[in-house]
Amino acid sequence: MATLETLRNKAGVFVTVILGLALLAFVLGDLLGSGQSIFNRGEMEVGRVDGVAYDYPEYQATVDRQLKMRQALSGQGSTEQLQTQIREMVWRNFLQKEVLGKECDRLGLAVSDAELSALILGDDPMPVVKQVFANPETSEFDRERMLTFLQNLDKVTPEQREYWYELERSIADEQLMQKYTNLVSKGLWMPTKVAEQLHKLRTNQVDVAYVLKPYSSEPDSLYKVMDSEAKAYYEKHKESFRRTERRNIVYATFPVTAQAEDRETAEKALEKDIPEFRITENPSQYVTQLGDEPYEGKWYGQSDLSGELAAWAFSGAQEGELSPVVYDADAFKVARLLKRKSMPDSVHARHILFSTNKYSAERAQEMADSVAALIRKGAGDFVLLAEKYSDDPGSKSKGGDLDWFAQGRMVKEFNDACFEGKKDDIVVVRTNFGVHIIEILGQKGDSQRVDLAILVHKVLPGKHTYQQVFNTASSFATAAHEERPGWFSSLFDSKVKAYVAKTQKNFDSLASEKSIALQSANDIDDKESSIRGLDNSREVIRWAFGAQVGDVSSVFELGDVFVVAMLKDIQESDGVYADWTAVKQELYDAVIKEKKAEAIAAKMKEAAAGASNMEAIASKLGDGVKRANGVNFDSYSFGSEGYEPAVVGVVSCLEQGKITAPVKANQGVYILQAENVSANSNERPLDVKQAREELSRRASYDAYNALEQMSKIEDRRGKFY
Repeated sequence: MATLETLRNKAGVFVTVILGLALLAFVLGDLLGSGQSIFNRGEMEVGRVDGVAYDYPEYQATVDRQLKMRQALSGQGSTEQLQTQIREMVWRNFLQKEVLGKECDRLGLAVSDAELSALILGDDPMPVVKQVFANPETSEFDRERMLTFLQNLDKVTPEQREYWYELERSIADEQLMQKYTNLVSKGLWMPTKVAEQLHKLRTNQVDVAYVLKPYSSEPDSLYKVMDSEAKAYYEKHKESFRRTERRNIVYATFPVTAQAEDRETAEKALEKDIPEFRITENPSQYVTQLGDEPYEGKWYGQSDLSGELAAWAFSGAQEGELSPVVYDADAFKVARLLKRKSMPDSVHARHILFSTNKYSAERAQEMADSVAALIRKGAGDFVLLAEKYSDDPGSKSKGGDLDWFAQGRMVKEFNDACFEGKKDDIVVVRTNFGVHIIEILGQKGDSQRVDLAILVHKVLPGKHTYQQVFNTASSFATAAHEERPGWFSSLFDSKVKAYVAKTQKNFDSLASEKSIALQSANDIDDKESSIRGLDNSREVIRWAFGAQVGDVSSVFELGDVFVVAMLKDIQESDGVYADWTAVKQELYDAVIKEKKAEAIAAKMKEAAAGASNMEAIASKLGDGVKRANGVNFDSYSFGSEGYEPAVVGVVSCLEQGKITAPVKANQGVYILQAENVSANSNERPLDVKQAREELSRRASYDAYNALEQMSKIEDRRGKFY
C-alpha cells in the first residue's frame, strides 16, 4: 500500500512536469512562430538615439503629414524620390532634436517666443520666411503678404496651417543650432604661433629620397594571430568599426529572353499592320501609335540605316513605297519612304536663344521676331545682339557661334532649319528650349537623304515565356530549400550549423547541375536601395534582413530577370559597432600588418645604423632608392605610393639632410631623407585672422558631427522601406 502511494505521488509530479513542459513548448512555439512576443517590443521601432525610441507609427504619420503638406503647396503628386527625401528629412529632424536638444538642455540654451517672433516679424526675417512670402512677380519679400497670412491663420486650409507650424519649429531648431555652433566657434582660438607653424608646414616644399619595404614582401604565414590579439586590436581601434549590421547573400539569376514563338508573334503582328500602314494618310503618327519605336523625324543618310533598309532606300525606291520586312536588332521592321532630298552634310550656324524658362512663350516669340527683323535690315550686329540677349551660355560669349555640326546633332526643328535652308538665311525657329534666331553661315557637302516612317515590332518575351522561366526559378527555389530546425533544435548550435552547411551545399550543387553561375553580394546595408547589378532589388534586401543564415528566398521578379537568393552570412552589430566576430578577418589582417610593421621596422633600423645616406641603407636592405618631390603638409598622396598621411606628416616637418627613423604607414615601412626643403613662392602670405576664421567656420559642421559620434544611434528604417 505504501509502495502504491509513493508511485502515485511520484507519478503526479512527473505528469505535472510533463504538462508544464508541454505548455511552455506551446507558448514558446506560438511566440517564436508568430514573431510577435514580449521579447520583441522593439520590432516597431524605426530607430533609437541614446535609448530614446522612435516608433514606426509616429514616424510614418509625420512622413505622411509632411508629404501631404508638400503636395498641397506644390500641387505635385507623390513620387518615390519625394517620399525618400521626406523620410530622410524627418529622420534627420529626429536626430537633431535628440542629439542637439540634450546638449542644449545641458548648456541651458533655448529659443524664446520673443526670439522666434523677431526671427519671423523682425526687420530682417529668416531667409526661409522671405522665400515663402516672396512676391510671385518680383521675387522680392512681401511683408504685407506675410502679415495678411498670419492674421488669417485660422481661416487658411489645415495643410497650410500645419505647414506654418512646421516652419516655425524648423526656424526655432535652426536658431538653436546656430546658438550652439556660435558658442563652440567663440570658444575656439588659434594662437599666432600655431598659425605661423601651420603656414610654414603648408608653405614648405620637400623633395625626399626614401626606401620602402612593403608589407607584401613578408608572407602572412610567418605570423600567427590569437583571438585575444584580434579582440585587443578591436577594442583599441573600435571607432574604425562603426557600422550597422550587414548581410552577405549568394543568388541565382534566371533571365527572361525571347523564344522562337515570341519571334513568330512579333513577325505576325507586323505583317498584320502592313496593309493599313501602306495606305494610311499619316504614316508618321501610325508608327508612333502602333509601333514599338516612335517616328524619329530625321533625314537618314545611307550609313544611318541597316544594310537591307539602306540598300532599298538608296536604290530607286519611290515616295510612298514600302520596304521588304527586315529583321534587325531583335525587331521586325518595315519602312515607308516619305521624302527624298539632296542635303548638305554639315552646317556652320550661329543663333540667339530666348529661353522659355526665362520668358513666356509669347514674349520669347515677340522678342525673337523683333531682333530678327533688326538683323535682316542690317540695323543690328548679330554678334553684339547674341552677347546681350542670348540665353545659351555655351555660345553667348562667342557671339552665338555654334561652329560646324553634322546632320542630326541638333533638335529636329533647329536641325531642319539649318539643313533645309540656304547659306545666309536668317530664320526664327521654336524648339523645346525656346525661340531661336538662326543665321546659316555655311554649308558643306551634298548627299542624298531620306525621310522614313519605320514601323517596328520588337521581339519581346511573351507571357508564356515569362511563365516558363518563372517555373524554372520556382523549381530551383523549392529544390534548394531545406526545412529549418524547429525552435527546440535551434537551441543547439550544432543542429543549426548542420542545417546551414546542408542548405549551402544543396544551393551550390543545384546551380552547378543546371549550369547557373552564382553571384554574390556582400556587405549589404539595410538602407541600400538596390544591389549592384540587380535593378529594383530593394525587396531582396528587405528579405535578407528578415531571413536567417541558410534561408532560401522565394522567387523575386526584377524586371526581365527572376532571382532566387540564399542568406550566406550575417555580420552582427549592436547598432553602432560591428560585432568583433563580424570583422574577424579584418582584425586578423590588421594584427598581421602590425606584426609585419614591427619586424620590418626592426630590420630597417638595423640597416640604417651608422649609415649617412639613403643609398647605403637601400643596399643593406636589397632595395633601391625612390624619390618624391614637392611634398608638403596639404599633399593628399605621397609620390607614386598613394595615400600615405603618416609619411606626408613626417616629411613636411623634416629638416634638410635629416634621415628619419622607420615610419609605419599604409603600404609598408619607410625610411626617408629630405634632400631639399624650400618655400613655395606662389603661397599666399600668412593671414592669422583668416586662419582663425577658417577654424571657427568648421564649428558649424564638426561640432554637431562630434555630438552624433558620441551618441548611440540605431537606424532601423531599412526594415520598413
